[in-house]
Amino acid sequence: MSRIGRLPIQLPDGVSFSVSKGTTSISGPRGKMTLGIPDGISIKKQDDMVVVTRMDDSREQKRLHGVTRAHLANKIKGVSEGHSIKLIIEGKGYQGSVINKCLEMQIGFSHRVVVELPEGITADVKPGQNQFTLILSGNEKQLVGSIASTIYNIKPVEPYNLTGIRYADRFVRRKAPKAAATTT
Repeated sequence: MSRIGRLPIQLPDGVSFSVSKGTTSISGPRGKMTLGIPDGISIKKQDDMVVVTRMDDSREQKRLHGVTRAHLANKIKGVSEGHSIKLIIEGKGYQGSVINKCLEMQIGFSHRVVVELPEGITADVKPGQNQFTLILSGNEKQLVGSIASTIYNIKPVEPYNLTGIRYADRFVRRKAPKAAATTT
């Protein structure tokens, strides 16, 4: 049995769940989402728990079992609490602001970088001295992660001065400065 797939999912208060004809509908305080169910996978609601089971022990069914359970758990968390990712943008004179669903950043380029935020994603900028913190949040985990990755790839942190964009939960090892060659 799949280690992830066999775990039951606890339904939080205020979240309703239903299964009908190959799709699941999840609704909660933050919105409504649906998830398609692959062939051979069945989802049942037992009291305030959701259990995902598979038809047989083939390799494909084992893979789909864990993936379906993980997607379902992410959707349930999304409609109840939401997902968020925190980025730290650090460098001399770096600034950021959110204007009309667009994130505008001055991050060391000759121009301001503008990132348009898709529907369902909100950004919160917390300024600081020579750095600012960006918190992206939304209901869909995949969409939040995709936007965070796009912003990170604009200017990833460089290991010598630690300037650039980095995820708050990741450690960046600082490298020693390049040593000049000495002649004797």
